[in-house]
Amino acid sequence: MTKYIHYCWFGGKPLPKLAKKCLKSWEKYLPDYKIIRWDESNVDINECNFIKGAYKKKKWAFVADYARTKAMYDYGGIYFDTDMEVIKNIDDLLKNNESFLGVEDSHMIACGVWYEKNKHSYLATQMLSFYRQQDSFDIDDLYKISIPRVISNILSDYDSSNFETQTLKHNITIYKREYFYPLSYDHQYNIFTDKTCMIHYYDASWTPKWEQRENKIFRIFGKNNGNKIINTTKKTKKFTKKVIKIFAHPMIKYIKKRRLITNEYLKNINETISKIPTSYDINYIAFYNKKWFGVSNATKELFEISVPCEEIYRKKDINKICMKIKKCNYKQVIFSGFCIGWKELAIKLHDNGIIVKTYFHGSHSQALEPYGWKMNMEIYELATKGIITKMATCKESLVNFYKKYNCPICLLSNKVNLTKYKRNRTNDIVRIGLYAAKTDDFRKNAFAQIAAVSKLNIENVEIDMVPLTNNAKKIANLLNIRIIGVEHSLSREELLKRMANCDVISYVTFSECAPMTTLESFTEGVPCIVGNNCHYFKDDKLNDYIVVNQEDSPQKIAEKINYALENKEYIMSLYEKWYKNYLKETEKLFDEFIRDGVSSGK
Repeated sequence: MTKYIHYCWFGGKPLPKLAKKCLKSWEKYLPDYKIIRWDESNVDINECNFIKGAYKKKKWAFVADYARTKAMYDYGGIYFDTDMEVIKNIDDLLKNNESFLGVEDSHMIACGVWYEKNKHSYLATQMLSFYRQQDSFDIDDLYKISIPRVISNILSDYDSSNFETQTLKHNITIYKREYFYPLSYDHQYNIFTDKTCMIHYYDASWTPKWEQRENKIFRIFGKNNGNKIINTTKKTKKFTKKVIKIFAHPMIKYIKKRRLITNEYLKNINETISKIPTSYDINYIAFYNKKWFGVSNATKELFEISVPCEEIYRKKDINKICMKIKKCNYKQVIFSGFCIGWKELAIKLHDNGIIVKTYFHGSHSQALEPYGWKMNMEIYELATKGIITKMATCKESLVNFYKKYNCPICLLSNKVNLTKYKRNRTNDIVRIGLYAAKTDDFRKNAFAQIAAVSKLNIENVEIDMVPLTNNAKKIANLLNIRIIGVEHSLSREELLKRMANCDVISYVTFSECAPMTTLESFTEGVPCIVGNNCHYFKDDKLNDYIVVNQEDSPQKIAEKINYALENKEYIMSLYEKWYKNYLKETEKLFDEFIRDGVSSGK
């Protein structure tokens, strides 16, 4: 009966001197064993996701983990790492055991040497099953899937606090460290005895390069001296980086800024300056970023004088805008939203005696967005310094939050004054609108709303979605729902026309509490259901008809859609009464916001 020694070598590089030395030791002490090298020539790299992913990432040690397990399952025998040297006869170990491994200095079971008398052993079977069950190769957690951890998890009856040789279930022997792993990982706590029959040299090619370098230093210079060398190197490296940063940073910053000063940028700056009215009977002007469609629409609806102003990168552009505002004798500037450069413009305006206010449309869920959160914090900081005299928000929850911190906060509600578009759809299909529904933003809750449509029990139903994404199509197809739409943003006019052709619009999100979409939908004569984070209807009968109290439940969303379809006329009559009161309150809040801090009109 043929007996086998297995080793693995992937990646195509020549065997190093250490590996050749170890192979010779196997031949010397185990001359009756046939040595098999497992590599790309005789291993199916695509056999499962684990080995396929490991090979793609060039993590050869993990490719070998699967290959050695498969070899031991199919053949039995002895597996050796290429850095495992046999230094004396091991016939007694082979004769007296059906299966054995050893432990390394961490007291975890290691696999530098692994013996199985028979193929299809318990351990090989369990390990092979583990690897084949992995959906992918997790490169972000190599320690978790390292073979010592895998084996230790399978052999749960192994006691890591017992430093003696142990016999486990399934006749598996775990030899104590001195047998096979007398060297410690960093070579500082070595244990050699007369029982030592092998030496594992811890080549550890799968560990990070920095860890390999540090261990080589420890092995050469010892732990104490090694730490001194490493710490000195780190300090020197840190100091060098700091010096380079000090001298290079101004130049890098200049180069980056120059790249931003494009013809498009200059055109936008000139547009902002040219659109500031030179003569008007209003004492304020509101800025908005025209790339933000929702904010743009809200700003234009609310403020009589609104001017597009995108990000500002140069001090001289800030000065030009400030001079134009001052020349036109505007007493206050309102920033609707907030973007890069507006902080510096706000400070400049304040220094020139102009009142600065903000109208923020976001929410604290923007803590997940570096840009949005930074802008939110800039507003807060400017307000605490008295540069911003009033922080308006359309979200009631933010008003309650900032009041606790004595911020100059106030509520300023959205409003819409739109032309109602005629419905031009004649078919009998029930259409559910799903707009501003980004599938890559969990806060928009797009997939739960798509799933809700599948629960309507309406034979002819479809979703109209903007923007329509591939993921939305996949989910809709999976649920057998017809879905139409466009894959890009639309102008407000085009979007309103689509709204007018819907039967119900669903805007059940996790972050909005004052959505323009809802007001626009109702203005077009279409009921819009919302989540219970919308404060619009909390004290009104409409709350019972259109507010979903469990936003993540497709079933609850479907119930409200059905309710809105069945009671459409009544809902619209309730909305008309509600909006009259809402509009009065909105105008009152607006007047208070504009008058605050201003002694007289222009």
